[in-house]
Amino acid sequence: MKCDAPTIEAINACIRLFLGRVDQLHTGVFLLVVPLLITVVGAAALAVVVVAAAVFLVAGALGVILMARRGINAAAAHSAAAPAVTT
Repeated sequence: MKCDAPTIEAINACIRLFLGRVDQLHTGVFLLVVPLLITVVGAAALAVVVVAAAVFLVAGALGVILMARRGINAAAAHSAAAPAVTT
């Protein structure tokens, strides 16, 4: 993914804003926010892995189907060919 400079600056500004707000939180709230953030980021990473695995499986299934069609077409062409004449 290619990001331009304004996008990166906007992301950095959001991170700085969040970290600045976290410093102002009470310690108990801070201990609740950090695990929640880690859980959300972990869930997003897991979702990305699941989607990648699904795409990989679909691509593999399509490859198997295409190879099977190729074999079936080759067998059909072979059986439709005129028999060899032996003398």
